[in-house]
Amino acid sequence: MKKHYHGHRSRLKERLSKNPDSMFDYEIIELLLGYVVKGKDVKPMAKDLLKQCEGISGIFGCKSSDIKGLGEESDIFFRLIREFYRRVNLDKAEKEKSLVDSPEKVYEFLKYHIGYSEREVFVVLLLDSANAVKGYEVMSEGTVNQANVYPREIANKALQKGATAAIICHNHPSANLKPSNDDLRITRKIKEGLSLFDIGLLDHLIITAQGFLSFKREGYL
Repeated sequence: MKKHYHGHRSRLKERLSKNPDSMFDYEIIELLLGYVVKGKDVKPMAKDLLKQCEGISGIFGCKSSDIKGLGEESDIFFRLIREFYRRVNLDKAEKEKSLVDSPEKVYEFLKYHIGYSEREVFVVLLLDSANAVKGYEVMSEGTVNQANVYPREIANKALQKGATAAIICHNHPSANLKPSNDDLRITRKIKEGLSLFDIGLLDHLIITAQGFLSFKREGYL
């Protein structure tokens, strides 16, 4: 006997093709979960997942396998989507020589890479004289609240890429956007180190899944 949700999924797919704006968030998640969970009605799981993640924007920061009926494959599936977004952003930036002339653009560029990480990750974004992206480097991956960063290594990466400016970024897994004393100290050291090679430090961003803080905008840099 054909399950009731088989026809339901077909109808959802048809709506997605014709009018995606008409769909609820749980229906989008429902369709996605249908590619991971076979032979089950996933609507309750989709609704539970959205509730646990406090909305669709929190999906990448949740452990979906905590939801009854979902398993490790669902975690892998959403990590895969996040990695896909990250690579799309990187590829687009490098091909189009995207300008990162605002902290909002930096955030969009890096949020899928470090914003949802459970460990602290420190990244340097390397730019040319027009503030176009030349690449980025992960300088360290630390524990939940600490990453070791060495200003000399950042300067070396910038010189290797022929960068004339840099923006440093790191995430706070706690989602707290307030900079620590260590954050302020390392920012000063990196700025001083880069200046020896005539490389400007344009900003330092703290990034979380929910938002960011710009040191320059807040007067810390």
